Amino acid sequence: MEAVLDEITEENTFRQRVADFWHLFAEREYEIRYLLSAGNSLGKAVFDMEQLLRIAFTTPVFDLKQRDDYFELVLSPEGNGSRLYQMAYWRAQAPEELLEQWDFVVGRPPAGEDRPLAMEVEHIWLQADEISVWPILLPDGRLGIESYSEKLLLLEEATAYTAFCTLLEQCLGELCLMSNVEYVNLLLQPALEEPVLLSDLAAYIADLQMAGQLPPQDDPLGLFTSYTMEPQETWMGLRDDIYFGSTSAAALPVLNSYYTGEESLFDLAARDGVLWGFLFYDNAGLDTEQRVHVRAALEEDLNRVLVEQALGECIGSASGYQYAYLDCICYDWQAFLEAAYQVMDGYLALYQIPVAGFCEFRRSGQVIVLKQENLQSCVTDGTNR
Repeated sequence: MEAVLDEITEENTFRQRVADFWHLFAEREYEIRYLLSAGNSLGKAVFDMEQLLRIAFTTPVFDLKQRDDYFELVLSPEGNGSRLYQMAYWRAQAPEELLEQWDFVVGRPPAGEDRPLAMEVEHIWLQADEISVWPILLPDGRLGIESYSEKLLLLEEATAYTAFCTLLEQCLGELCLMSNVEYVNLLLQPALEEPVLLSDLAAYIADLQMAGQLPPQDDPLGLFTSYTMEPQETWMGLRDDIYFGSTSAAALPVLNSYYTGEESLFDLAARDGVLWGFLFYDNAGLDTEQRVHVRAALEEDLNRVLVEQALGECIGSASGYQYAYLDCICYDWQAFLEAAYQVMDGYLALYQIPVAGFCEFRRSGQVIVLKQENLQSCVTDGTNR
């Protein structure tokens, strides 16, 4: 466990990696523009851009485009909402002078008028205006998409779903898809209700947003969802006492990975110098009003400091019978801890809170006790709280 944190040194935190990327990109971007303008050098431009992006991202997925004299770099999270945090942070650090000739985009946009909403799969030509869909408004405020197409039924099931989801992303754009669609289902027979053409689905969703039936923005980072849990009768450790929480839609994979014990998401983030973690403090001695006030005030103050100093941000919070939790993404985890302690110190003293700490977002994550005289004190056994 220590090795994961030790590998994220001051030199290779995501904060430093992003700074290094923008420094070098500012020196080299004219070469990328030249290659794109040359017309026959797209492959070389993509190769050079990938080498630059690897300074910040271990496995970048991106598109390069030229629109007249303007250039566009699009980063894709490839369906992993948690990666949007890193990409939004990366974009926010872009030097102002580069924006005169570059547009840095997070999430692939819908296909423009210059791109047909169609694709060929195994010699079968699929068109979005020939595919019927039936959107279903779900209780959590998102959509389920039922779809029917005779051509899709000619494909093997996995291939058909891949092709449909590719067309769906082309129609909606990556962020709209991640924000609004919970599941897709390919039907063997058409439904009885009047369908919507896949090519018209974006307009259909926009109408629902205008009517207040869907969240108005296509941004998983700005959409928050609440959840409830049933704490274990015998409390075993951190987060086992949670009864209510809230998190951004983009961070749901983080929670799911934590509770299922799947660590690949956290491993991938660590290779980029990112640490997912949560702050916790003992709230057993607070009354109901104080619990609500302290958690909300702490989250607001902490987020302000973290964003101002480009150290990370809060992505959710939770209430437990023993502890309160502030879920975070850290772009420079050691500086994050120091800033977090400075913010929390006054609250700990004012409300006489006896215990506070930080834990990596893993089931057996390393715990760091937040004490000014011993910030680096670690308890490496995640069950030993």
